[in-house]
Amino acid sequence: MKMKERFLEKFEKFFRQEGLIENGDKILVGFSGGADSTALLLCLSHLKSKYNISILAAHINYNLRGDDSVADENFVKDFCFRRNISLVIKNVKSKITGNLENEARKIRMKYFRDLQQLYKIDKIALGHQKNDQTETVLFRLIRGSGLTGLKGISPRNKMVIHPLLPFSKKEIKSFLNAENVIWREDKSNLDNNFSRNIIRNELLPWIRKKMNPKIDEKIFHLSEIFSETDKILEATAKRRLNNCLLKHSKEMYQLSLKNILKTPKVVRFYIYRQIFEELSGGKENFYHGDYLSIESILNSEGGKKIDLPHQLIVQKIYQKLIFGHADELENLRISEPKLIPTIRNRIVFDDYRISMKKLKKLPHSHYPFEDKNIVYLDFDEIVFPLIFRHRRNGDKFFPFGMNKQKKLKDFFIDEKISKFDRDRILILSDKEKILWIGGMRIDNRVGITDKTNNILMVKIEKIALQKARHAERIKSKNSAE
Repeated sequence: MKMKERFLEKFEKFFRQEGLIENGDKILVGFSGGADSTALLLCLSHLKSKYNISILAAHINYNLRGDDSVADENFVKDFCFRRNISLVIKNVKSKITGNLENEARKIRMKYFRDLQQLYKIDKIALGHQKNDQTETVLFRLIRGSGLTGLKGISPRNKMVIHPLLPFSKKEIKSFLNAENVIWREDKSNLDNNFSRNIIRNELLPWIRKKMNPKIDEKIFHLSEIFSETDKILEATAKRRLNNCLLKHSKEMYQLSLKNILKTPKVVRFYIYRQIFEELSGGKENFYHGDYLSIESILNSEGGKKIDLPHQLIVQKIYQKLIFGHADELENLRISEPKLIPTIRNRIVFDDYRISMKKLKKLPHSHYPFEDKNIVYLDFDEIVFPLIFRHRRNGDKFFPFGMNKQKKLKDFFIDEKISKFDRDRILILSDKEKILWIGGMRIDNRVGITDKTNNILMVKIEKIALQKARHAERIKSKNSAE
């Protein structure tokens, strides 16, 4: 069998095995003019009639290499013209700043996505091959991307396909030579100022010579195993996430810290990454270092917070682990419940200033319910210590005037308290029960009756409001003077 037939047979077997191409597909091919993309375009062109596929080649001229960039563009124009392949070209006129590789990749993928929508493209085919897979796995391993990075380049990632993954660079060049097809060499691939080029030009040649000449084959097969492992762990993480989830929205995920700690660490990585993907729109920027940062706060004392890319924040708030956008989480409480073993005159909890006093009778000047921020409780029905906190899952109490227990969640719904505000409300409880939903309702079991002998007075006030009133008094005094 000739080189061309062997190559095309292997190419066809791989894309059918991985479900990369289907009959009637419209395929966009990233065409740089290099050996890999040239071989990819040539293979698809040979199989065009057999699978009734439409091909559109897309070339990007970054204008970074002077005459070489112009020559690359002229080459792809001539190649496509001779083979009757439709071609579109984008010229990047603005200068690329920052990380050249990353910025070029972003420009390239945005352009391809735009073309996909414009021409109703089914697949975007890229020319990554076996040696690229080796470089990618090593690069990610060195960067510390964790287990998921070891799967390397997937044959298919949504609409992006990589039909040349089973081929080495040597096989590709042999195929092109057998077809008498030339290609363009990108001299920037020899520039070791780029991290990947160091792996390609120095590390891998040394490994092939000194340690394992078949390193590319070994890593290719390992990447297949890791890819399958990745799928299994992703599916497991989805199930475990449901067990850990307290509530979620487009902007926030709240997890049970207790259930997260029961989850195996490797699955926790996938849970965190799934949440990151949901909140940020992609998982590419979630690294092993981000996972370690989240892990560091699970068993920490008190409330802790860490920052993730895309202005996302992770907060540990006593028994919750909360993921969300910074502007959504900035007002969430991070305080642990505060235990008060005996009556204290003044306490500060979150942004509340709390005062307490034991009385023998109600003040003549105050009716018990005229100020919603002052409450009078039957002292002898309280089991110390007192606890100041925010709501918890499963909270119940006996609203004043009722002999039937009610879920706090249902009480908030009846009172038309928004989900966001529910987490802000101060709750006073004792060792056994809720005593007071701050500023709203006391528990029926601690209400004042004719049999009450001792009274606990509790007053709460927002520190911010107190400061505002103090500033207003000073302003009024200065104005009077």
